[in-house]
Amino acid sequence: MLFPNVPTKTLGGQVFWNTLDRRNSWKLQQNMFTQHFRILDPDNVRQAWGQDEGEMWRTFRMFAGSKIE
Repeated sequence: MLFPNVPTKTLGGQVFWNTLDRRNSWKLQQNMFTQHFRILDPDNVRQAWGQDEGEMWRTFRMFAGSKIE
């Protein structure tokens, strides 16, 4: 399930986040402690977050496209 999102500027996930994938400067990250996921745009603004890994991967591919960095 994706949670309601208010686009929020982040520091890019240097602490407490594992980057699972990076495409076209978008990032899919997972929090080390809570295990929830988030999607950051090229400006490190959170565009989506949630707990369902499959749904987050689908949403990430929709935002980021298919080019792998």
